[in-house]
Amino acid sequence: MMHLKEVVNATSLKQFLELPALINQANANYIHPLNKDIESVFDRLKNPFFANGDCIRWNLYELDNRVIGRIAAFYHFDDKIGEYTGGFGFFECIDNQQAANLLFNQAKNWLLSKGIAQMDGPINFGTRDQWWGLLIDGYYPPVYGMFYHPPYYQKLFQNFSFDILFKQYTYRRKINTDFSPAMLRRANRVLNDSNYRFSDISLLSKKEIINNFREVYNAAWKDFDGVNSLSEAEIAEIIAHMSPVMDKKIIWFAYYKQQPIGFFINLPDLNQLLVKFLRNGSLNIWQKIRFLYRKTFRKSSTIVGMVFGVHPSYQGRGVESAMILMFAKSIAQLGSEAYTEIQMNWIGDFNKRMIAVLESISAEKYKTHCTYRLTF
Repeated sequence: MMHLKEVVNATSLKQFLELPALINQANANYIHPLNKDIESVFDRLKNPFFANGDCIRWNLYELDNRVIGRIAAFYHFDDKIGEYTGGFGFFECIDNQQAANLLFNQAKNWLLSKGIAQMDGPINFGTRDQWWGLLIDGYYPPVYGMFYHPPYYQKLFQNFSFDILFKQYTYRRKINTDFSPAMLRRANRVLNDSNYRFSDISLLSKKEIINNFREVYNAAWKDFDGVNSLSEAEIAEIIAHMSPVMDKKIIWFAYYKQQPIGFFINLPDLNQLLVKFLRNGSLNIWQKIRFLYRKTFRKSSTIVGMVFGVHPSYQGRGVESAMILMFAKSIAQLGSEAYTEIQMNWIGDFNKRMIAVLESISAEKYKTHCTYRLTF
């Protein structure tokens, strides 16, 4: 008989962390995430979402105590809508609807006991840039911060009567792909205006990076549901998390009369730097040395587009096209060790403007993740 147990000790934690590799052992495209990154989500000292929320997680076992599923449930106070919201994530399960139902119902009932009336998932107990959405199309190797899910997971969700809340697309573009004449005309109109300037962050201080990002982000994303403004401390934490793999030449800002009006935040794909060395979600000292060597000599051919934004006052003027063009030219100038492609994650189906920008530069829709909602 299947039964659930809360993750409360070293043994159950090890089972929770290792289950995805067991589920995906036959999937050649699966890449195991770093255990420390997963655990940071559940660390009350590291995750600020615990300040106004809580989280719990369970493993699901067969009668012989073989682990066959896992799930986490959580809630936090959403300042933007002024109420508590519930979710679940880190779902893994064998191809068994009864097992999946037990996991979903456990999360649902725990949230009900906390007075929460709906749950979204699979999502992160944290920001949207990582561990968010169910992969439903484009079963290619995941980039860093994204889960890989077997195709049968979609059936497990659909059979539990979840509704689709929204889809998130990953767009992919080869760096050396030619831009269309129309895109070049839009970009050049902006580039011919000396009031505009575009540059990477090589010469910026940490304080300048934080302030520039905050000014644009809080203006550009304020009207999107589920996206809250970021404080200086929250942005500093994001920058600190990015620092070990940051390449300053692929993080760009746009300015108008010296005021920041746009950003294009990218990272090398950490999964390409880890995939040959990762063992059970951890790196030993020699693997860390090899990772640093590969990072230093740019052995990742893929750039991961983390977030792109333009201040609403400057949208539709060609700033997006100009920033992308300048960015692409700079990457091409890096020579034989240059990156060859960019994957731009987390393009919500509701973000019509960004979808139009990406399609205008001949980016292809490469993967689709889905966020579901269940109202109790």
